[in-house]
Amino acid sequence: MTSDDIVDPLNLPSWRKWAILIIVSIFGSTAIILSSGMGAIITAVKQSYPGEEERTSDLLTYPTLFMGIGNLIAMPLAVTIGRRPIFMFTMILLVASGIGCALAPNLSAHIAFRNIMSMAAGQSEALCPLVVQEIYFLHERGRKIGWFVFIENVIAGIFFITSTYMVEAGGWRWWYGTYTIINALVLILSYFLLTETMYERPDDATEGAVHLVFNEAGEVDPTGNMHRVIRVTTKHGNVLEPERYGYRTWKQDLKIFSVKPDWSRLGGFYKDLLRGLLIPTILWQLLLNGAFLGLYIVVTAVFAGILIPPPYSWSFKSLGYIFVGQIISSVIFLPILGYGNDLVVKGLSKLHNGVYKPEFRFFNLAIPVIVGVVCGVMFGQAGAFPQNYHWSAIAVTFNGVFFAFLGVNVVGITYAVDAFPLKAGPFLVLICAGRGLISFALSYSVLPAVAALGYNGTMNVESIIAGVLGAMAIPLYFVGPKIRLVAHKRLKTGGAGDGAE
Repeated sequence: MTSDDIVDPLNLPSWRKWAILIIVSIFGSTAIILSSGMGAIITAVKQSYPGEEERTSDLLTYPTLFMGIGNLIAMPLAVTIGRRPIFMFTMILLVASGIGCALAPNLSAHIAFRNIMSMAAGQSEALCPLVVQEIYFLHERGRKIGWFVFIENVIAGIFFITSTYMVEAGGWRWWYGTYTIINALVLILSYFLLTETMYERPDDATEGAVHLVFNEAGEVDPTGNMHRVIRVTTKHGNVLEPERYGYRTWKQDLKIFSVKPDWSRLGGFYKDLLRGLLIPTILWQLLLNGAFLGLYIVVTAVFAGILIPPPYSWSFKSLGYIFVGQIISSVIFLPILGYGNDLVVKGLSKLHNGVYKPEFRFFNLAIPVIVGVVCGVMFGQAGAFPQNYHWSAIAVTFNGVFFAFLGVNVVGITYAVDAFPLKAGPFLVLICAGRGLISFALSYSVLPAVAALGYNGTMNVESIIAGVLGAMAIPLYFVGPKIRLVAHKRLKTGGAGDGAE
């Protein structure tokens, strides 16, 4: 719900909203490449540490763990002191740790700086979507989150493709250096353009029941006596009242700290994390996201080992081309799971007399779940029996798994925000940090699993788990409203009601 307040982030001009969306998307893309993009260049990194080649795997496995830890530390602070200071500090930390990685004198220092860098990169998972959803209306969120994912992953795909060439030309240290320069530019842009998006609203603002109370003189009545009520709308077209709220100024926007800290929220945030584990739909989203991230972690960890040896015999320099499919996946993703997400929800709302239910988002899981399971199985078969398959069987299924993870991720984000808007921060952290911990555990088990079960056996197990969790969307669609109602009454989560679009 928007208000007549000029500083309400929903009232930002369109160009400013797009600027914020692009800034967080670029940050997200460098976060992805820095935390998850070393798989394509790890062979070059190993050459720098003779005798410690096996230990270099820590550069691949620890980032997901520390991304989760970063979320658990930073997000509670973001709801306490505001989004802007945490984002700015995150960018400073990302730049500093990137310099540390580039100049690391030994492997231990490299791992340490990379872990710090991953803690900063983790904010792309929860803080960035939270910022995006705070500047856009309910009926815009699906497609705007879609744009965020699209921009983020198209840029990341380009970075992935160029990584091997970059390393061959300047070494892996300049790989860090290049992205650190980009992050320094993002830091400067965010200082000027990314204003504070945290805005206090009454608890029922998310349920369509917000009212501003005025006295007979037309002023806000501090006593709460309801003389005249103005309903706040979910749509554009509000007439702003600068004479009452003042004007938005650059001086105000450039403040790093503009939210009065409420340190009591820290304890409440962690309590909400635990409450989220008691809500079946949120726990399910955590497991579902973890399973599909697990699929992607597995294919990312092993694809080079499949493509470089015969019969495929890819060169190191050519490995980056497999990520061209990520750009294609993102292009396909935007209309189908970005705009399509909102169209499905809008259509279903019309069929239900204009009543919106967050569970409508579950319909958008069908395509990514099916694609992810099928591609996971096929990837395993091509990896186990490469003599029977063209190299495209690896490339296509690799990017199909990536597409599936994107789709599941967006549904998880939008559902958590829509179903429990008052607890969006902690529940996003629960999903993002939890799946990071799951993927960390999986990353340590990939090579032993492949040795014991083969590529096909490992991917079959992973795909079955992902498919079963995906199929749970059907019963949870029907019981989801009841779960929200119980969570609201017993866990005080808010957002229990279904609202009209």
